[in-house]
Amino acid sequence: MKCSIVIMDIGHQPSTPRQLMYRYILAVSACCMLTAVATAGIMGGHQQVIDFTLPEQAAKLCTWSDPEHLGCTKDGFGWDGDKRTSRDGWIETKPLAIGTGWRPTHNAGVRIKIQTNYPAIVSTGPHSKAFYTPRVYVRYSADRVHWSDWQPTDLNEDPRAPGTVLYTTRVGVPRRTSQAYHAKLQEWSRRDDIAWASDEDEFCRWLVKQDPDYFAKVRPFVGYVQFLLETSFKGSQRLTRFEADVHWAVSGIQALKSAKGPAAEKRKVSRDGWNFIGVEASSRQKE
Repeated sequence: MKCSIVIMDIGHQPSTPRQLMYRYILAVSACCMLTAVATAGIMGGHQQVIDFTLPEQAAKLCTWSDPEHLGCTKDGFGWDGDKRTSRDGWIETKPLAIGTGWRPTHNAGVRIKIQTNYPAIVSTGPHSKAFYTPRVYVRYSADRVHWSDWQPTDLNEDPRAPGTVLYTTRVGVPRRTSQAYHAKLQEWSRRDDIAWASDEDEFCRWLVKQDPDYFAKVRPFVGYVQFLLETSFKGSQRLTRFEADVHWAVSGIQALKSAKGPAAEKRKVSRDGWNFIGVEASSRQKE
């Protein structure tokens, strides 16, 4: 990022060499500060892949309705039957942690691809196409316990792979929703008895000890996302693969004081995603 600063001399008196030098120092300092703020960010992504042709692995990554009739085989997810018949059902993925271990994100972009053993898109005319794929929904949580409502994703043909489908959407939290959370975080970060002032995982554990129902009342950030697929599964038509890519960004600005303790140190360098779980924090309080 390039930064240009123009200093305008207001007044009629010419500037002295000392004044010019002072303004030059201010300009250089301001430019350095702006550059630091502009580059102090962390961008990342997490992926969730479910191969429905591997039944044991798929069962660990998602659950589904009507397991008596619907399920996974080496051919994918679905059921064996007449193609003219169908069964309504759903697939729910396990929660996917995003962001960093010490700071969650407030918004994320989602791209989802689904593969099938039948044509996902069929042309029905010169300018129209029919999509024979599930409806996909997404929701988010701050503590993996309390969730937002399910929201639909947008379905289109993947421009980079004609004939295949691409689901896209964004999830995010308004600044107004997280304002009170950040005010509490700022106050907490001034304490002398904490391991690291920038560790929001430690802060959230402290927060639920003060108010166990805090995240039941507000979801101030996006720590986890989860997906839901719904459709009428036709006989012998199977889903073979689900692939979700979630991209996010967080501020990289952090407290100058080093983290104390192995847990805080581990979270500081972790890119495995947000790890705070509300149930665990609440259960510790009851003990």
